[in-house]
Amino acid sequence: MPMLDSFLVDHIKMPAPALRIAKKVKTPKGDIITVYDVRFAKPNKEIIDEKAMHTLEHLFAGFMRENLPNYEIIDISPMGCRTGFYMSVIGEPKDKEVIKAWRASMQNILDTNTIPEANVYQCGSCYMHSLNGAKKVAKHILDNEITVMDNEKLSLDPENIPNVCDVDKDKIKVLGK
Repeated sequence: MPMLDSFLVDHIKMPAPALRIAKKVKTPKGDIITVYDVRFAKPNKEIIDEKAMHTLEHLFAGFMRENLPNYEIIDISPMGCRTGFYMSVIGEPKDKEVIKAWRASMQNILDTNTIPEANVYQCGSCYMHSLNGAKKVAKHILDNEITVMDNEKLSLDPENIPNVCDVDKDKIKVLGK
């Protein structure tokens, strides 16, 4: 099985909140698709509460589209590890533009009183939401500097990665709980 790009970055060194260009893809017609790692939580140190994560998924995707209007956002998907989102964009926004839109989206979340599409018709787990938790995560982002990750500094050699997980899960901070 091929090694995915996201597993070739050192998650121990990864800061959060932080933005990273995970990859760029050129389509057959010449368009550039930029895939971002939008890291909310420090891997293996923090994790987003599952209900807060689900609510963020509903809110963040819409607000980012509003706050980054000069680009077509194809998709914003939560990471399975619950530390952030992947965002695919047609074009090549500057890091500063994405960070500005991210911060504005977090403010939008703090200002909202509803969770869109959180009903049995539009959501597969409509019972699993926490607006309060999403607001706590948004405040966490706004209270911290968002940095830009350097892929070279995070690069891993796949031949020298030990297959161990010695994380004390009782010490992981849950964001949005």
